[in-house]
Amino acid sequence: MSEQSASGATAPVTRVLRVGLGVLAACVIANLANAQSFDELAARLTDHPSVQALRSESGARQALSTAARALPDPTVSFSANNVPLNDPAFDHVMMTNKAIGVRQDIPNFGVRHARAAAERSEARASGLRADYQLSLLRAELIKALAEKRQYREQIADAQEKLKLYDALSDSLHGEIAAGRAVYFRLSEVDVERADVDRSLAEMRANLARTDAVLVNLVGEAPDTPPPAINLEVWDGNALTLYATRIADAGIDRARAGVAEGKAAFGPNFGVQFTYHQRQAGDPAVGATFPGDDWFSAGVTFSVPLWAPKNEAPKLRAAKAREASASAAYQTSYRDIREKLVTLTAAHVASVRNINILQAKTAALDETIAALRRNYEAGRGDYAQVLDAEIGRLTLLADLSLERARAITLAAQANSELVTP
Repeated sequence: MSEQSASGATAPVTRVLRVGLGVLAACVIANLANAQSFDELAARLTDHPSVQALRSESGARQALSTAARALPDPTVSFSANNVPLNDPAFDHVMMTNKAIGVRQDIPNFGVRHARAAAERSEARASGLRADYQLSLLRAELIKALAEKRQYREQIADAQEKLKLYDALSDSLHGEIAAGRAVYFRLSEVDVERADVDRSLAEMRANLARTDAVLVNLVGEAPDTPPPAINLEVWDGNALTLYATRIADAGIDRARAGVAEGKAAFGPNFGVQFTYHQRQAGDPAVGATFPGDDWFSAGVTFSVPLWAPKNEAPKLRAAKAREASASAAYQTSYRDIREKLVTLTAAHVASVRNINILQAKTAALDETIAALRRNYEAGRGDYAQVLDAEIGRLTLLADLSLERARAITLAAQANSELVTP
């Protein structure tokens, strides 16, 4: 086979391999893009250890609520009764017998019911804490993504500033060579460049810190942009807030304690049954009693004789805890209301700052265009254009900061609201 024919034979195979590799690469890129979406990252938060710990605690409390209603295990006993010491036997004395007994304690139903209600309240509170923690982690994720975008934009602006300062320094040296006294401005440029270098190092450190936060939250430091988010309007209902719902579950827990304290004045019951197996008497020793079997049965109940020293103080303590839980609910409501008002006001201010900075940037763009036209027409110098462009980069850095701040404030405020 000639070299040309061999090359012609392998060409289709090469094309197929190239197409296959291209499709594989496209699939990998698509999968990576999907893996970096915000929804996928937020879904990972459900596996965060802090959330899982609270979920497990809720499940444990729910299981304990079932156990609290259950009866204790019955007691089974085996015994030999009234066996004579001098001649041990079961057919010499009429009272000698073998016995098997069963005893079932029946604790106070009201106490068991109240304890089960208390555990259910704890389960509800732990479930709400898990939901609240997940909501807070989501806000933290949004904040980290917003700050990462902010620091990347500010780093890019700072690097561009350094380039403009280099160009400005060259322009000023040219003016000095032309006889203009601009030494003072040259010194200012050196100072401003040093400030930019310092800020750049600080922003890189902040970027590394943000990456560490992302790794803690979702296991990696993605470049996913933060989602578009709006500030949710609170309707003023206390029970639409996670913190007050958790506090409300605490009130339910305290009320269950009061119910338990009241029920504790009632009796605990018990039932028991014993079967006595007897042997007939041995005529050889003069024992002629029949071997009839016996049984015994009985009911027990407790008497709250020491209630003034036992049950009464416990009831007073339970009522005090209920009052404390009610006060904690009010405190929680006031604190979270103050927090929401503060976050909302800060968010409104941040949005206004964004609008102002955007307007200032647009105005400065027009100024830069006018300065550049004057310079190209022979009026003015290039240093003025560079100074204006440096100022524009400063505005853009401030704008990045305000955008990240507005997103963070909205996410933090929304995280306090119970999502349907």
